[in-house]
Amino acid sequence: MSKILLRISVILKIVFFLTPIFQPLIIFAQQNRLENLNRFAGLHFDFHASLTDSGIGKTFTPEMIDSFLSIVKPDFLQVDCKGHPGISSYPTHTGNPAPAIEKDILKIWRDVTNKHHIPLYVHYSGIWDNRALQLHPQWARYNADGKPDENATSLFSGYADSLLIPQLKELATAYHLNGVWVDGDCWILAPDYSPEAKEQFTTITGIKNIPLSKDDPYFYEWMEFHRQSFRNYIAKYTNAVHKAAPDFKVTSNWSFSSMMPEPANSPVDYLSGDVAGTNSLYSSAFESRCLALQGKPWDLMSWSFAWKNNSKATKSVAQLKQEAAEVLAMGGGFQTYWQQNRDGSPEPYQFRKMAEIIKFCKERETYTFQSEIIPQIGLLYSTYAWKRILTNGLYASHGQESMKGVLNILVDAQLPVEILMDHQLNGRMEKYPLLIIPEWEHIDPAIKPKLITYVQNGGNLIIIGSKAILDFSDELGVTATTPPLTDESIFAGYNNSIVLMHTNFQPVQFKNEVQKIGTRLTADDWRFATNEALSSVRRLGKGKIGAIYMDMGNFYNNNRNPLSIALLKAVIEKMNSHFISTVKCGIGNIHQVLSKKNGKKYVHLINAGGEHNNPNVLVYDTVAPAENIEINLQLEQQPKSITLQPGNRKIPFTYKEGRTNIRIPEVKLYEIVEIQ
Repeated sequence: MSKILLRISVILKIVFFLTPIFQPLIIFAQQNRLENLNRFAGLHFDFHASLTDSGIGKTFTPEMIDSFLSIVKPDFLQVDCKGHPGISSYPTHTGNPAPAIEKDILKIWRDVTNKHHIPLYVHYSGIWDNRALQLHPQWARYNADGKPDENATSLFSGYADSLLIPQLKELATAYHLNGVWVDGDCWILAPDYSPEAKEQFTTITGIKNIPLSKDDPYFYEWMEFHRQSFRNYIAKYTNAVHKAAPDFKVTSNWSFSSMMPEPANSPVDYLSGDVAGTNSLYSSAFESRCLALQGKPWDLMSWSFAWKNNSKATKSVAQLKQEAAEVLAMGGGFQTYWQQNRDGSPEPYQFRKMAEIIKFCKERETYTFQSEIIPQIGLLYSTYAWKRILTNGLYASHGQESMKGVLNILVDAQLPVEILMDHQLNGRMEKYPLLIIPEWEHIDPAIKPKLITYVQNGGNLIIIGSKAILDFSDELGVTATTPPLTDESIFAGYNNSIVLMHTNFQPVQFKNEVQKIGTRLTADDWRFATNEALSSVRRLGKGKIGAIYMDMGNFYNNNRNPLSIALLKAVIEKMNSHFISTVKCGIGNIHQVLSKKNGKKYVHLINAGGEHNNPNVLVYDTVAPAENIEINLQLEQQPKSITLQPGNRKIPFTYKEGRTNIRIPEVKLYEIVEIQ
C-alpha cells in the first residue's frame, strides 16, 4: 500500500508542479478561440523545403494563385512554411530560410488570399527540425542510449524561445496570417534523456534513478512527466503567439486526438490531423470519432494521393468524397493535402479535382458542420489501458488495432457508434443505450463500478476480448477454469456459418443462467461443435451485460467476414437496445451516423464501397451504388417531413405507433436524411 501511495504522490507532483505556470493564460486564450474561425472545406499544401532546393518561386505567380482560388473556392488554405528539414520556404528573419529564394511566395499567398477573403494558415514543423539541430546541437533530445536525436528537439532546450516562438510571431505579425498547423509535434515525442530533462524530473519527483525501460521502477511516472511537459510546451508557444496576435489560430497536429486521448484542456484553438493515404475511409471514420467529443473545433485532412508498394497516384474524386463523408457526418471540417512543386507552385492540372471536392463539402455544410452526434453506441477508448501499453513514443497510434477492428465491425453492420475516452464518460455514459469495451485488457479501476451502476440502472454493456472479460467475470456470471487458447486457430460458428479464426479465445463455464450465442467447433463441420459458447448475455439489475470471449477486432481488420458482423449484431439484439435509426442495405455497404442540428435530426448514409482496404489496389475511380436501403426510425411523434439532402428531395414515409419507415433506392456516395 505504501508503494501505491508513493506512486500516486509522484504523479500528483508531476501534474501540480508543471501546470500552474500556464493555467491562467489557458483561460484567457480560450475565450476567443471561436472568433472568425471557419475551417470547414479547405486545402493543404506543403513541400518540406530543403537546403538543396533552388529557384523557390520561379514559376509561382499571383495570377496562378488568383486563377486557382477563382476555380476552387476553398473556405481556407494551409501552405508550406517550414517542413521537417527545418528550412523555411520564405525569406524569414527569425528562422532558417532556403538558400535560393527567387520570390517571397508566402507574401504572394497572403496578398491573393486577402483579395479573395480566404483565411491563410501555414504548415510548420515543430519538434522535428533537422536544420535547427545542425546549427544548435545542444537543442537535441537525447535518446535512451545517451545519444542526441538527429530529428527531434528537446522540450527542455532553448529551441522554443529562440526559434519556434519568434518565427510564429513573425508569421502572425509580419505576414498577418490567420493561423498555423504545427506538424511533427506530439507524434514524434519520446522520453528525453538530456541532462535538463533528467534534472527536472528528479527535482519534481525526488527520483534519482532514471528508468530506461518498462520494467524499471517509475517508468510510468517518467512517461507521464514527459506527457505533462509536452502539454506545457504547446501551451507555452500557443500563449506566446496569442499574446502577440490574439486572433492567430494555433493547433498542434494530432494533439488531443486518437494519438493523444486526453482532455483538450489546452489553449490550442482547434484540433486537426492528417489521415495517411491508404485505407483512409476507415481511418477517417475512426479519427473523426476520436475528435468529435473533444469540445474544440476540429477538422481532418485526407492525403489526395495513395502511397504504397513503392508507388504513388492521385486518388479519384469519388474516393476523396467518401473520405470527406466520414468526416462531415461527424460534424467536422475537411481538407485535402496536395503537394507543392519544388519551386512552391501548386499543380494546375489538379485544380478542377480540388474544386469538385470543395463543392461536394459545401453542398452538405448546412446539415453537417458542427452538428451534434446523437448518443447510440459508445465504444470505450480506455486512455488508462492505452497508456500502459509499452510504446517507443509517448503519443502515437500504438495499441489501437483491436479497437479499430471492433469499430469497423460496427460501422459495417450499419450501426451508429461514437468513441468515448475515459474523461468523456462522466455525465455522458447514461445517454447511451449501449456501451462496448473493445478488448482492453484492464480499464481504469475507477470506471468499472460506474459501468456496473450504468447497467444496473438499465444500460447495456458488452465486453469483447479473451482478456478483457476476466475483469467482469462475476458480473457476466462466468468462471475461466481453463487457460485461454492464445494465438491459435479456432473454428467459430454462428448462424450456419463457420470461420477458422487465428486469434485468442477464453473458454468459460457459466455460473448463472445466460443466453449463449455462437459455438466453438473442433473442425469445419457442425458435427464437431463443443459446448463452449463464443458469447453470452445475461440480465444485471435493470440492464444487461454481455461478452464475446474471443479477440475479433484485429482479425476483422485483416480478414473481413460476415460472421464477425452477424455475431456482434446478434449479441446487440439480445440486449434489446433501442436505437433511433436502424438501417438495412440490400446491396453494398452503408455506414450510418445519427446527428442533430438546428432542431432537426439527420441520418447520414455513407457508401463504403470500393477497394480502399485492398492492399493490392493503389487507387480506384468507381464506386458501385449501394441499393435498396430501408430505414426504420423510432420517433416520439410523426415527422412533419422527411427529405433527402442536399437537394431537398421529399421522401415518402409511413408512420405507425412510433415507427417511421422509409426506403431509398440508392446511395451513390453520401446522402443525408433530414427529419423535421
